[in-house]
Amino acid sequence: MDFLLSAKTGDITSWLATEAFAADYRQAILDQAASDPSDGAEAAFARSLEVLEKSAVTNLALTRELDSLLAQVAAPPPADRLKELVLQYYNVLYRHMDAFHSAPAFYQKSMEFMRMLTTAIMTHSTKRLGPLGRQLPKMTLVAVGPAGRCEYSPFCTLQLLLVHKEVNASQLEAINLFCHNLHAGLEATGLNIDQVITPRNPQWRGSIASWQQRCQDALNHPTADGLINILRLADQYPLGTDVEVAQELKEMTVATLRKNRPAQANLIERMESLSNGLGMMGRLKLEQSGAGRGLFRLLDHGLLPLSAALSALALIKGNRAVSSPDRVLALLKQRELDVDLAEKMLRTWHTLHELRLRREQGFSIVDHTAQTLLLNPAQLSLDQRLSLKAALASVADIQRHVGIIFSGMGG
Repeated sequence: MDFLLSAKTGDITSWLATEAFAADYRQAILDQAASDPSDGAEAAFARSLEVLEKSAVTNLALTRELDSLLAQVAAPPPADRLKELVLQYYNVLYRHMDAFHSAPAFYQKSMEFMRMLTTAIMTHSTKRLGPLGRQLPKMTLVAVGPAGRCEYSPFCTLQLLLVHKEVNASQLEAINLFCHNLHAGLEATGLNIDQVITPRNPQWRGSIASWQQRCQDALNHPTADGLINILRLADQYPLGTDVEVAQELKEMTVATLRKNRPAQANLIERMESLSNGLGMMGRLKLEQSGAGRGLFRLLDHGLLPLSAALSALALIKGNRAVSSPDRVLALLKQRELDVDLAEKMLRTWHTLHELRLRREQGFSIVDHTAQTLLLNPAQLSLDQRLSLKAALASVADIQRHVGIIFSGMGG
């Protein structure tokens, strides 16, 4: 069922989408009964109930398995056990995705796991410092990029920064060693860790004052790379336990970016330059050469332009929500979006992310070199191809709408 918004309350039973789903579901059962009159409607409804009950049992079993693995990571276990737990957890989570096709459920469980995993690695990294660990200040990890939008899967590159309370010079050595231990610990789990956007790099760690100075320097003396890096801070999700310092960072960076129209204009311009993947006559733009010849780039032509548009809209409207669906809901509540556009945004998000996660099911979590989000249109069903094209057309509409909103805000 689409996660739509045609209700003025939070009661899912009052949503028009819920009513439409119930009506469609009932009609599908009646159609099954009509196709075999000897069986009868009662038998068709009984089979339907049995399928629902089996689904509930499957969901409960998989959820319990996920919770058990999560508890093992939270313990935490020895560092050399974490890679095994990462593999087990995501194997179960993709089984859940295969059974229920729910991108929101996948990402919710994925982010819950990443909070526990990074906390465990931070604990091990601190212990490795010995007595020097007592010099560490209050600090937390913050995800940017896909994880910063709560859209993390093990096939994303994990991009992280570190923010900490003010320190004196004697604490800097401890922080530096901690960050190197942390990066090594993350890589040891088999996840794909960004080699630049990582606390191991001094430019991606610091106090609130340090981060504020970086923002001001990047905005006062703009370069292409400098602006891109600062605008990454529009998407932030805290992974550590010290939420207070992470919240300080987010409030400061969002407030700083909101006051700088040239930076916002740069974000909008780059968002508008991203292709929505549809060419002449609504055909998919397929690769013309190389190993991907005849395939469609879902990341470049779908996921990236949609994420860029929703992140830009959240920033220029001062929305503090983190995930794309939550941003849409919050903007609707603030009356910055109408219901039709909000539903289009959510439907598009669900379509593209379900395609992404279903494509990833066949990937190897420990091999990041051969994984690609190239889709073979010939392997998609007719309904999937139509849904993809409709979603990509909506991406273009959303990009246009965000550009119009920004232009109308003046400067």
